[in-house]
Amino acid sequence: MDMHGEDGRDTLGRLLQWARLRGQLDLRCRMHDVFALPHAQAADGIALFHAVLEGGCRLGLPDGRWYPLRPGELVVLPRGLAHNLVALQGALPADDSLDDTRRPLQQQGWLPLRSNLPDAACLRDSLDLVCGRFVHEGEAGALLLQALPDVLILGQPQEAEQQPGPPWRGAPIRVVHVPLAWPGEAGGSTLHPVLGLVQLLRQEAAAEQPGARAMAELLTQALLLHVLRAYAQSEAVRQLPGVLNLLAEPRLQGVVQAMWQQPGGDWSLDSLAERAAMSRATFTRQFAQHAGMSPWAFLTQLRMLHGMELLRDPRHSLAQIAGLTGYQSESAFNVAFRKYSGQTPARYRREHG
Repeated sequence: MDMHGEDGRDTLGRLLQWARLRGQLDLRCRMHDVFALPHAQAADGIALFHAVLEGGCRLGLPDGRWYPLRPGELVVLPRGLAHNLVALQGALPADDSLDDTRRPLQQQGWLPLRSNLPDAACLRDSLDLVCGRFVHEGEAGALLLQALPDVLILGQPQEAEQQPGPPWRGAPIRVVHVPLAWPGEAGGSTLHPVLGLVQLLRQEAAAEQPGARAMAELLTQALLLHVLRAYAQSEAVRQLPGVLNLLAEPRLQGVVQAMWQQPGGDWSLDSLAERAAMSRATFTRQFAQHAGMSPWAFLTQLRMLHGMELLRDPRHSLAQIAGLTGYQSESAFNVAFRKYSGQTPARYRREHG
């Protein structure tokens, strides 16, 4: 999937910039034998992730499914879904009586440690895990993370183990596996860069070197970009409507890039359909199928996101921003912006400028 527009700008990169996504490591977990690490639903705007450095564990979801995670593998929960982490072997917990998150954190180095080991020694087959989060701002972050499944596992695809219990009555939980090894030349395979990043995170988590925290945060940012790229380049991206699905469709990719580069352009359904070499009806149907919204709704969203970025810069007047986002007057932009965001452009500028 080519995410570069005609002017060389990176569409995914711009979306990440607008979303102001930033990553951080929260703690390291060293667990052995029987353990449980339940996590409640995260607040809005927070995606959670876990990277397995050594050993392994099972990821439990609210619908009763359990997935094994092994060394070098990574799980991202873009909407901060509630989950549990337990030992790779042995019986699954029948209730929530075991909760190792209640253990006091130890401060050994710069990264807090949670452990059930007597001296934090590395026992054979023990779990070594780093846990962190990606935090995003506003509508751009929501646009990006809504394009991802509920659970994204980068690792060897495995069948889930279903725990007996009452039927799950919530919305279906979408889980996607993206392999960490791709077919290579002469029958070999190419390892995914995520594996290298996880190993670097392992080194920094244990390091007492100057700047270890800053280095870990940079690695976490790189990890997020590789996760998004891996998902965008997989076949699974076509299963869920959203901006990444849209960019994966060759006949629509150029249209989206053109809209992204010129959100204030004088676009119409006819001009967009012509650029996609489709009839107006076919274009509208195909776009909605891949984006989960109409072309006009998507364009309006881009215009509002572009407007939010411009409002952060005091050099642009409201009249200029209205023109740059495709509105004939400042009042028309004000009405559209308030309808979209729930506040006036002036208030948004005061709060974010």
